[in-house]
Amino acid sequence: MRSLAPLIKTCLLDLEIKVNITVRQKRKELHILLESTNFGDRQLLVEAIAKCCYDFEDRNFNAARIYAFWFGQPLPLWIERIEFEQEQVSINIPEKELQKPAINLGSDHESACDRFIVCGLGSLGQHSVFNLKKFAYREYEVKIFAIDRVQPEIMEFDNFSEMLDQPIIVGDCRRSEVLIKAGIDRCRGILLVTSNENVNIETAIAARRLNPNVHIVVRSSRQNLNQLLKDQLGNFVALDPVDLPAAAFAVAGLGEGTLGLFQLGDRKLRVVERSIESDDYRFLRTPAYLLHKKNARLLSIADPNSERLFFQWEPDTIVQIGDKVAFIEFVENDFSTTSRQYSELTERPLHKGSSSFQKINQLIQKITGSVFWKTKWHQIVAWFQAVRSRRLILWGIITAIVLWGISSVVLFFNVPNISWQKAISASMILLLGGFGDVFGGLGEDQVPLWVVIFCLSITLISLLFVLGVVGLIADSILSSKFEFFKRSLPLPTRDHIVLIGFGRLGQRIADLLFKLQIPFVIVSENPHDCDLADKVPWFTGNIIEELSKTNLAKAKSILSVTDDQMLNLEAALLARDAAKKINGQMNLAIRTYDRYFSENLAELLPSSQSFCAYALSAEAFAGAAFGENMLSLFRLNQRTVLVAEYIIVENDTLIGKNLSQIAYGYTVVPVYLKTSASKADGHREFYMPSDDEVMKVGDRLTLLASISGLRRIELGNLHLPKRWQLRAKPPLNSSVLLDAGNKLKNISGCDLELARRFMQSLPAAIELPMYDTQAYRLGQELMRLLPIKIYPL
Repeated sequence: MRSLAPLIKTCLLDLEIKVNITVRQKRKELHILLESTNFGDRQLLVEAIAKCCYDFEDRNFNAARIYAFWFGQPLPLWIERIEFEQEQVSINIPEKELQKPAINLGSDHESACDRFIVCGLGSLGQHSVFNLKKFAYREYEVKIFAIDRVQPEIMEFDNFSEMLDQPIIVGDCRRSEVLIKAGIDRCRGILLVTSNENVNIETAIAARRLNPNVHIVVRSSRQNLNQLLKDQLGNFVALDPVDLPAAAFAVAGLGEGTLGLFQLGDRKLRVVERSIESDDYRFLRTPAYLLHKKNARLLSIADPNSERLFFQWEPDTIVQIGDKVAFIEFVENDFSTTSRQYSELTERPLHKGSSSFQKINQLIQKITGSVFWKTKWHQIVAWFQAVRSRRLILWGIITAIVLWGISSVVLFFNVPNISWQKAISASMILLLGGFGDVFGGLGEDQVPLWVVIFCLSITLISLLFVLGVVGLIADSILSSKFEFFKRSLPLPTRDHIVLIGFGRLGQRIADLLFKLQIPFVIVSENPHDCDLADKVPWFTGNIIEELSKTNLAKAKSILSVTDDQMLNLEAALLARDAAKKINGQMNLAIRTYDRYFSENLAELLPSSQSFCAYALSAEAFAGAAFGENMLSLFRLNQRTVLVAEYIIVENDTLIGKNLSQIAYGYTVVPVYLKTSASKADGHREFYMPSDDEVMKVGDRLTLLASISGLRRIELGNLHLPKRWQLRAKPPLNSSVLLDAGNKLKNISGCDLELARRFMQSLPAAIELPMYDTQAYRLGQELMRLLPIKIYPL
């Protein structure tokens, strides 16, 4: 093909296009690599090359691919394909597309089957069956058996009976004969989701006795008992269907911005969605593959035509004004949102001593470096910050200790014939207001006048602190005794959240909002005795009547989460009408109990968010049935995202794969990794871990995934990567070859020996299966070390 290259170069020079050309033939296809700083008119260039190829005498190829590279860049600017037929040339211009997902079933096509039992067919149970059935795929079967005391009166799904592999077993799931009839001895997991937590726990104990290996997923809110049972029974997961969706409701009240809030280890993370504006320099005009940072990960660039939840973009996609992006990032101190008001609220110090606590905190971390001591220190700081009087007492104690030390030193060095013991005891007496006792006790000792004045000032300062502490204690006692004289808390005037309903879900949402320091008001039918009663404005009585007292029209959001979905709808409509009267905008989040009602409500109120709590939780229950731990969930692009934790075991589908293969192959987002063994630097925990980390037995991986992503991991079905050709020339300095080989191995996932042999045989070419983002990373890393070109085949 050497004779074809100068022919094309001469032809392009006639078009005043100067290029470097490399031509390679792979079977019946030509690869034409162009490198230049100016390609001129693209269509004319392609037509000229096509004519040269068609007129070439020794034409033994059927097609050609043209790769146009900017000078010095490793990745092509654009790619075009030319097909040669007998009498004509066909030019196909494939815009750079992500390869459509393909499923790799491997060579083993034997049918696999997992059996599950679902006890309790209320709304949660039926949605759990529906989500379990999603894991069935081609040769992989999921058989589900259901137990309930009676036949369900209300069916959430029209074809529900078709999801079960035998008719519903009517009976008490606590009885051994009923569990045996359902096949407990052959099932992989059992979901205990009745509305009675006592029944669930009793059934869990019976199931463990009948099958020591069955995976048990229990609906339970008793955290202490759940932990004890987990230790005792093993292979046991307890989830609270109210606790799981609480964060989704809470962040819905924040409006456009924060989508999810959760904590991993000692780090807090948030998922944020925003529309790119002209002053958003963090994202604007930046290639998507460069938006993966050490403290943040790009999750999606909204595309209505894409079926993918994450990574819908091509790596070189440039973020433009108006794009809606979602990303996950660390929260250094407290959770905040993208809203300026809330950012200022959460970033503002809680008290004047906050900066001092932060400095002490940083010092403690530098000295100890221990997670245990960090955690204990955070707990101590939080306890003192919770109440103002505690902070004043703390600073009083610190001041007293400092004065005690200073006065002891002053007395010892300035009073003749005084011992250290007497100096320390005299200083303590001064702090307790015994100025006369101290100097009377010194007798004929000659004390300088300035020392006397200094000691008198210490006594006065000490008295002020003592009186202040005594006053605070007295104030606290009187406040608790005469609580009924307390004035009501001020009502927010605007941009607050109105929380309607204070059941278990409402209580959990209120706790989250209070921790976020978001202004909100509670409206409930009945009063409740809880810690928030004296911290948050609260209205009790008829909900519709009390809403008018909450500055409803100027509220930012309404979270209507009572147990009556019609009342939730009524309150939301009332709030929307109040906002319309002043041309205001309001976020509506409505709790529902029926998925059909939720779908209809989405059409009636397109700007609102309706959540069926059980439908959200059921996805977590279904994922947990396969042995994974579900930590939290949130909504992104109208789909549920689960925060799932994997502990890598023998024969796991994740073993031996690096995180780039896991992320782009399964379409999930790794956010936390705890390795089974420490790295060379002593670290084991990694947040937003590198794509180059390879999974080993014992590693603990936390990732964001949809239910389909969990299914792909369970089945080991990766999206097939593209095949890329890497062409490299020898570097000027051969000492970089070892580093280049290591990067090739780490990023592409190929064998280390193969990577090193390739580097030793330069110039050479190698084909590698990689996902687009892997290839772009590899190109950027290797171009710093040696001349390369990398392009898809």
